[in-house]
Amino acid sequence: MKRILGLALALAFGTALFLFLPAADHGKLAALAAYEMLTEEMVPGPEGEVSLGRALLADPVFEETGEGRGRLVLGETVNHVPDAQQATAAAQEDLRAALVRALLKVSADSGLALEIAGMEEPVAGGLGLRLERAQGGLQLFWRAPGAEEQSIVRAWSPARQDAILPPLVAILLAILLRRPIASLFAGVLVGAFLVRLAAGSSPLLSSAFAPYDVFASFLWEQLKRTDRGQVIGFVIAMLAMVGIITRNGGIRGLMNRVAAFARSARTTQVAAYLMGLAVFFDDYANTILVGGMMRPLADRFRVSREKLSYIIDSTSAPVAGLSIFSTWIAFEVSTFSAQLPLAGRSPDEGYAVFIETLPYRFYCIFTLILVGLVTFLSRDLGPMLGAERRARRSGLLVRAGGKPMVGDVATAMEPAAGIAPRAWRALLPLAVFILVTLYVILYSGRAFALPAADLLTTAGLSQVLGNADSYLALLIGSCAGLALAVLASLLAGMRREIVTAAWRTLRSTGIAIAILYLAWMIGDACVRLGTAQYLTVLLGDALNPLLLPIILFLLASAVSFSTGTSWGTMSILLPIVVGLAYALGENSGLISGAQLVILSIGAVLEGSIFGDHCSPISDTTVLSSIAAASDHIDHVRTQMPYAVICLLVAASTGYLPVAFLGWSPWTSIALGSAALAAVLLVFGRKVGENEAR
Repeated sequence: MKRILGLALALAFGTALFLFLPAADHGKLAALAAYEMLTEEMVPGPEGEVSLGRALLADPVFEETGEGRGRLVLGETVNHVPDAQQATAAAQEDLRAALVRALLKVSADSGLALEIAGMEEPVAGGLGLRLERAQGGLQLFWRAPGAEEQSIVRAWSPARQDAILPPLVAILLAILLRRPIASLFAGVLVGAFLVRLAAGSSPLLSSAFAPYDVFASFLWEQLKRTDRGQVIGFVIAMLAMVGIITRNGGIRGLMNRVAAFARSARTTQVAAYLMGLAVFFDDYANTILVGGMMRPLADRFRVSREKLSYIIDSTSAPVAGLSIFSTWIAFEVSTFSAQLPLAGRSPDEGYAVFIETLPYRFYCIFTLILVGLVTFLSRDLGPMLGAERRARRSGLLVRAGGKPMVGDVATAMEPAAGIAPRAWRALLPLAVFILVTLYVILYSGRAFALPAADLLTTAGLSQVLGNADSYLALLIGSCAGLALAVLASLLAGMRREIVTAAWRTLRSTGIAIAILYLAWMIGDACVRLGTAQYLTVLLGDALNPLLLPIILFLLASAVSFSTGTSWGTMSILLPIVVGLAYALGENSGLISGAQLVILSIGAVLEGSIFGDHCSPISDTTVLSSIAAASDHIDHVRTQMPYAVICLLVAASTGYLPVAFLGWSPWTSIALGSAALAAVLLVFGRKVGENEAR
C-alpha cells in the first residue's frame, strides 16, 4: 500500500512538474543545433569529407597568417528561428556565439590557431550565416563575398517540456518499484513514443509503433555501436577472469594476504577505499577490479553489498575525473580547450587549465573525503545504516527480496577441491590486465612516435590521451588478463573447472547487461529529444556573474542526473561556458574573467560527475552494482544521501563563498571537510564489529 501511494504521489509530482515547466527559447535551442551542424555535419572537401566548420576555413574569408595560424572574418549572422514574441537581437547573438565556438572547435581539432575578426559585431566582407526553419528541420546557409550561397539541412524539432519525461519516468519508477528493467523499459517506451510524436506521427500511430521502435531503432542502434560492444566484452572478460581466479584459489590466496591488514569489517572497507584510490586511470576498470577483488573479503566480514558498491562507485568516477592521467582527462580537456581563445588563452593550454581547476573540483574532493570518513570511522546514516546493521546482525548481505546483479552461484564459489590457494594466480592476471591496458592506451595514442621529451610534457600527454582508444584498451587488457587466468589454472591442474567457473560467474549477468543496454537506450532517447539542450536553455541564464559557478554546478548536476551521462553533459555545457564566464567576469568589476572561467569549468565538470555517480540510469552506477553483486536500486537508494550531502557541501562551502567572498579553495576544502565530519558524527551511527554477534 505504501509503495502504491508513493508511486501515485511521485507520478502526481512528475505530472505537475511537467505541466508547469515553461517552453525553452527556440532561438537558443536553434543556436545549439547550429553548433552541432557546424562541428558534426560532413561536406565534401579538397581531401575528402570534412566537417562543415572545417570546410568554412577554406573559404576566401579565411587566410593563413603563418605556420599553424590563420585569420577568419565574420559578417552578418541571422537567426530566423525564434518565435514572434522572442527577442530577435538575442537570437542573432546566440547564433553568432555558436558560430564562433564551432569555428574555434574545428580549428583546434585541426591543430590550427585561429584568429576571428567580427566575433561580436559583423565585419563588411566577412562570412555570412543564416539559419531558417526547413521542412522537418533546420537549414543553415553560408556565403562568402563573391561566392554563391550554399546551405545544408538537418532534421530538427525544438526540444519541448516532454523531453524530460523518459528519464523522469525511468528514475521515479526504478526508485519506487525497485524493478530496474521494467522501469528503464518504460522510460525507453515513453521516449520512443515522444520521438515518433515529434516527427509528426499521430498519437495513435506513435503509440502503436513505439514498442517496435524500442527494439528496431533504440536497441539496434546500441547493438551496432562498436564502443558499446567493447564495454560489454570488457565486462564479460573481467567477470569471467574473476570467476576463474576464484576457482583456482587465486582470490583465496590474495584474501589470505590482505587479511593480514583487513581483519575486520572496518579495515576491509578501508582496504577497498585505498584500492579504489590506487586504480586511477579508468572508472570502468576501477569499478570491476576493486569490486571483484574485495567482494569475497567483504562478504567474510559481513559488509553489506550496498556499502561495497557505494565505496567502489564513489572512488571510480571521482578518482578518474581528478586524475591527471586517466581515460577521462582527454575528453574533459577537449570539451573546453578549443574555446580558450575567447578568454585570451591558447587552445594548447587546455591541460594546464585543467590542472588549475583541480582545487575547485569540490564535489569529487568531498566525495572522496566522505568515503574515507565513512570507512575509517565506521559510521553510517540513512538507508546505508540500516543495510549495514542488517548485514552485521543477520548475515544478509542483500536485503530479503533483493535481486543482486550477480547471482549467489557465482559469489559463493570456492576454490576447486585439491587446489592450494596461491595469491600469484590472482595478482599475475590483474597485473597483466593493468599493464596491457596502459600499453594499448599509449600505443593507440601514438605515444611511441613522440620524442620522450615531448611525451613528458602536458601538451604531449594530452595529445596521447586524446588520440587513445580507451574502450579498445580495456577490452584487450581484460582479454589478456583472462588468458593469464586460464594459463594459471592449467598450471594448477584445472581443466573442465575453468569453463565451469567462468560460466557460473556469467550465467546470471544477463539481467545486468540488459540494464546496461537499457540505460544507454534511455540516453539515446534523451539525445533525440534534446533533453540536455532543453534543460540547458531553461536553467542556464545567469544574471549575476558571481552566481554563475553555482548555477552551472546545479545545472550540470540536473542534466547529468536526468540523462545518466557525464560526458554528454560536459559536451553540451563546456563549449558555452568559457566565453560566457570570461565576458561576465570582465564586465562585472567583481571578479576577473580568468578566475570566473576556472571556477565555471570546475563547476560543470563536478556537476556532470554527480549525475554519473548516482543516477540509476548511469552506466557506471550499473557497473558498480554488477561489481559488488548488489541490488541495483538498493545501491542507488543507499548511496543517494551521501551524494546529496557532498553536493550541498560543495555548493555551500565551495562555489558560493569562493565566488562571493573570494575564499581560497583550500579554505573551502578545509571547511567542507569539517562539515562532512560534523554531519557524520552528529547524524551518523557507529556500526560496531560486535553487531555481527
